[in-house]
Amino acid sequence: MAEGLNKRIQTAIIIGIPILGMLFFNDWTRLTFLCLLIFFTNLEYISLHKKERLSGLLVIVNLIITALFTYAVYHFQWTLPVLVFAIIISFFLIYFLFYSRNYGQSNSFISVHFFTTIPIWTLLSFFPGSDFKYLLWGTILLVWISDISAYFVGKSIGKRKLMPSVSPGKTKEGFLGAGMCTLLFSYILYTAFGHFSFSQWTGLGCLVWLFGSLGDLVESKMKRIIGIKDSGTILPGHGGFLDRFDGFIFCLPSVTLFIYLTSNT
Repeated sequence: MAEGLNKRIQTAIIIGIPILGMLFFNDWTRLTFLCLLIFFTNLEYISLHKKERLSGLLVIVNLIITALFTYAVYHFQWTLPVLVFAIIISFFLIYFLFYSRNYGQSNSFISVHFFTTIPIWTLLSFFPGSDFKYLLWGTILLVWISDISAYFVGKSIGKRKLMPSVSPGKTKEGFLGAGMCTLLFSYILYTAFGHFSFSQWTGLGCLVWLFGSLGDLVESKMKRIIGIKDSGTILPGHGGFLDRFDGFIFCLPSVTLFIYLTSNT
């Protein structure tokens, strides 16, 4: 356990520092981070669902299409329809988690955008601006706190399994501990930075905890159906980018909708 934990910490430091640098520098580095996240998670998702080796041409075509549509979503202000569509996708994925054995992954070049790209696009409704800044890095920090606290609480006092058929390592104690720590950290963010109101930071904490945990379970079930443990090996101790950012991506539509509604009332 100590060796695995050390590897997780080392990887978190190596990738965490440049990510934090992009998140805190300016809106364009934040947008660059989102584009890189779409690129790497798309490649992982597609490679998981394609039996044959991915051709360079297919990867390039998918990248170009994603880039063009990302520009179109922002330039033509398609963000509200994208947000509505992303919320609908979230409900379908939650249904898949609890009731379905198949999530329609037959065409990975289409389903990848439902799973990764479209949820990330929802943030473009606030780009550029201070809401975009605080929502992006605030959500990422809250997701990290939720993941870390769930891991340590679960390892230390976890006894009752949360969803053993989907993810045997997750416990109810870890889930509840993550909720308490995430809400506490959301209060710290409110007192330290303000910008959003107390109720908005509290709502963000709740949504990140609940939907972030659901996103982690959705990806776990997807991997279980495919028959793999990790989505990739690029991040030692963490797996792949999908493993690391599944909760963040899944909770984006809900937190974006929440801030959109509470900022326009």
